[in-house]
Amino acid sequence: MKNFILFVFILLTIQSYADAQSFNVDQNIVDIDACTACTGPASNTYLNALSNTMLSWSIIDTDIPEGWEFSNCFPNCYAIGVTSGVLNITAGQQYYLNCHVYPNEIAGEGSITMQITDNSGTVEEVTWNTIIGTAGLIDNILDQDELTVKAIYNLQGQQIPELLKNQLQILVFSDNSRKQVYITE
Repeated sequence: MKNFILFVFILLTIQSYADAQSFNVDQNIVDIDACTACTGPASNTYLNALSNTMLSWSIIDTDIPEGWEFSNCFPNCYAIGVTSGVLNITAGQQYYLNCHVYPNEIAGEGSITMQITDNSGTVEEVTWNTIIGTAGLIDNILDQDELTVKAIYNLQGQQIPELLKNQLQILVFSDNSRKQVYITE
């Protein structure tokens, strides 16, 4: 009986290692907010390696306005148009994961989703939700999130009474979240 219990324990231990996740991502939803004249707005998260393995990544969905371009850094930066790659990770290390958007002076909203997989079945997706700004887009943010603006700050950290045209500003919402905005109209 003891041998049977030991056998079951060993089997369960081996199975738990086989099913263990080899990596995780700090944030699966990442926001990018910027002005139409901004040359390469970006936002990042990090991938945490839990074991030594090789990862594959690919862009599985893009919903961006015509005329926009994007590129990724994972952890090395790739040229516009590169939408897949591989990365060898080492347990205990953290890897920079970024998306740059090139709006080419076109206002709009979009999303870019990357899928990251390993050879043992771990799958994570990271989506960058992007707003390249106008006042109308700010109204959409407020309507969708049911938030109110608590404060507006300029880039010098000074609170200002209202949104100003042609300046990058920071909105602080009722839930203390923040968004950078650039008003063109």
